[in-house]
Amino acid sequence: MPNPDLSTPRQSLPDDFIPVQVIRCRWEPRYLPGEGRWEVVIQEHADGPATELMTELRRPSERSLFGQDCLDVGILVDYFVVVDSSGRAVLPDVPNGVCGEPLPSALAAIRSLPYHVDKQLPIRRVESEKAFRAGCSDKYPDILRRRERPEVVASRIWNPPPEGLRVCVYRITKKTPSTVGPRGMAMGKLESSRILKGSKLRTLLNALDAAPATDCPSNHTRFAVLTPGFWEAHVALDGCHNLRRPDRTLGRLTPDAAALLTK
Repeated sequence: MPNPDLSTPRQSLPDDFIPVQVIRCRWEPRYLPGEGRWEVVIQEHADGPATELMTELRRPSERSLFGQDCLDVGILVDYFVVVDSSGRAVLPDVPNGVCGEPLPSALAAIRSLPYHVDKQLPIRRVESEKAFRAGCSDKYPDILRRRERPEVVASRIWNPPPEGLRVCVYRITKKTPSTVGPRGMAMGKLESSRILKGSKLRTLLNALDAAPATDCPSNHTRFAVLTPGFWEAHVALDGCHNLRRPDRTLGRLTPDAAALLTK
């Protein structure tokens, strides 16, 4: 395999350039057993002249003589270089359409080459093993401390009622630069999770639907995020046991009702 100089700037292909190899780096999320989900960098190569790709890369970009209404949509192109027999590497420009997007035919040519994987390097964990198995986020902002409007008349929280409910329990971490979420909100760290079904779920749903209004200030150390797969509700597991419904109205659970979320 040639040893290319990858410090070259992006440029048009020289007229006399004949590649013998394409080297590509791409990123993708992967589950690593016992380690959770990671962002992995994959380096791979395809040998040969890449004739179709070279034809596409030498096409001119499209231009419009008239004004063009374009959507503000970014399309990522995999990082790749083409290498000749001397080891000279070119980081090529990819021709664009009239809105600045890479031409679909060029993207197809890049992706259709017969690549062979050289390296796979995990660079950043995006989800812990615990969170992956729980179906919950590792961290979650404590939005119960927001000031919302109290509910006047109790209403059904989910209609129709769900047949199952995922409960993600979080413990609020001490505020530091790395544990403060959007708008300065404290973050909770995932503690446990469970799925509620059957009679326990029906008991909880009745309690959620009948929860009276509250003006008790939230001062809790743990909270739960309740999701049936769509609109979420939030419950403080200590303190006032406040409930924040999906419509942002507030209610207050009894300690026994809140305890259903952790048993």
